[in-house]
Amino acid sequence: MRHGRKSRAFKFDGYKRHVLKDLDSGMVRAVGITPANFPEASVSEAIAEDLALQQVTLTELHIDRAYLSCHLVKQRSDDVTIFCKAWRVRNGERFDKTAFVLDWDHHLIRCPNGVTIPFEQGKTARFPQRDCQACPLKEECTTSKRGRSVSIHPDESLLQELRQRQLTAVGRSQLRERVSVEHSLAHISRWQGHQARYLGTRKNLFDLRRTAVVHNLHVIAQMEVQSEQKTTKKIGTTQ
Repeated sequence: MRHGRKSRAFKFDGYKRHVLKDLDSGMVRAVGITPANFPEASVSEAIAEDLALQQVTLTELHIDRAYLSCHLVKQRSDDVTIFCKAWRVRNGERFDKTAFVLDWDHHLIRCPNGVTIPFEQGKTARFPQRDCQACPLKEECTTSKRGRSVSIHPDESLLQELRQRQLTAVGRSQLRERVSVEHSLAHISRWQGHQARYLGTRKNLFDLRRTAVVHNLHVIAQMEVQSEQKTTKKIGTTQ
């Protein structure tokens, strides 16, 4: 049995559903199935293959944080914008990572006291011990006798972009667009049921695709209803 977790308290067995929805049309473009104990990001290559067959080009990707390490994010082109709620940066009552300025052109990091050192993505930047010991802001920065260190994520530039975006009203509004994906996933879950019908990912993927088609038929039917309502309204206005 494959065991997975949604949180420390909530466990589940079986498989995970993954849905990629076109936010413009409301249609589900691709779906995926992974065992419950697999990371969410592992499904992205299969979904990318489905999109390639449809000749679909991504311009925006609204995702959950669990997919930040996925293939679609790591291999994205410069034309793709990622929308995702950033992980919170914490360091107790002392300066966190956001208090340090990153110069991406020269790959330099500057501390709140103005000390600058080079950094590499995916590694830890360590400030000189002698500078930290003599720093007037030491008590607000670190308790380490070896000086302050800052971990730089392999995709730190993206994480920084996400943190800055969600500080604005427009950025927070864009993050809420992903709510419709959760709604579609809930509809599919209700139609497909919470119990897997088959053993193995292949048959359960077929079942998920079948349910996604039903979802898309509902979307098309709703489009037709809305189109008829608009046409009726225009005719009534003309008369």
